[in-house]
Amino acid sequence: MADMQIFEVSETDLEENLTLEAMAEILGARPGLILHLARLGVIEPVEIREQMPIFQRRTIVRIRRMQRLRRDLGVNFTGAAIILDLTERLIALEHLRAAGFEH
Repeated sequence: MADMQIFEVSETDLEENLTLEAMAEILGARPGLILHLARLGVIEPVEIREQMPIFQRRTIVRIRRMQRLRRDLGVNFTGAAIILDLTERLIALEHLRAAGFEH
């Protein structure tokens, strides 16, 4: 069985800005796919430099989660983005409830 490496990632690391090319290389994806996801609105660049989008590293996590949902559940990228958004909202509500902010 292959050894699995676990890396600690800080919030600061997730906010690091990456070019489209760097994102594509890290994901092993075509830049066109990342641009397509941005056009769909399921990921958002943090800025545009010289007509090229710049993304936060956390976008890699989001795309990988969407890829897993596509693979495991057969949903499209838009459906996967909705699932992730709703999951994030549920987690935020659970944190509020746990902190005593119930209605």
